[in-house]
Amino acid sequence: MNVDLEHLAALAEWDTPALSNALDLLRLRSFNGGYTDGSIQRITGTAAGGSGVGGPPMVGRAVTARMVARDAGDDAIPVSQLHRAVSEMEGPVVVVVEDCDAPPGAGAFLGEVNGSLLAALGIAGVVTNGRVRDVDVLRDLPFAVHAAGLCVARSYMRLTAVGEPVTVAGMRVKPGDVLHGDEHGVLQIPAEALPGIFEKAELIREDEQNVVGWSKSTDFSIPKLLELRRVKH
Repeated sequence: MNVDLEHLAALAEWDTPALSNALDLLRLRSFNGGYTDGSIQRITGTAAGGSGVGGPPMVGRAVTARMVARDAGDDAIPVSQLHRAVSEMEGPVVVVVEDCDAPPGAGAFLGEVNGSLLAALGIAGVVTNGRVRDVDVLRDLPFAVHAAGLCVARSYMRLTAVGEPVTVAGMRVKPGDVLHGDEHGVLQIPAEALPGIFEKAELIREDEQNVVGWSKSTDFSIPKLLELRRVKH
């Protein structure tokens, strides 16, 4: 399904949990899928500064790859295939790399060199269940990084596939999928959720702010709280 680039730009005005709540209202998939679990975190973010975990939301369409690093092998494919896929994807791009080692993280794909080349291609972010290095350099690059953490070495790192479905931190991703991420994690947004997701997000925000405002008001009381019988928060 085609994605309106204006809708992608509008997604950047929302935080990731708010959009996740909106997807729940749309009921396009189960409530327990389509987002990363706690095994990865935001390592750096554009315009983050300081520790590098803040910054604006990451929004883009997925370009996928698989890698290994723990053991030597002759199954490598040129990184130029990934660069070509990035250059051919319409709109902002999030590179999603599945580290297929068990356990992942023996060596880093993303560091100073690969990070600089991807920055030159104008990507919005990198998401991986593996680890990254050269973090001081990554903090200065204009894209967000979500990963399991840091590591020292490249080891026998090589790409083994580009442009195939991958699974990263429990989230299944296909090339072209819309991804949204911030310090909470990364969310996959079905193309059919656009543009309806914005109306749902507004409804939820209004409801939540009404409750928050009431909790801080003189009208608040424990009996009234118990009468709410809220099942979501």
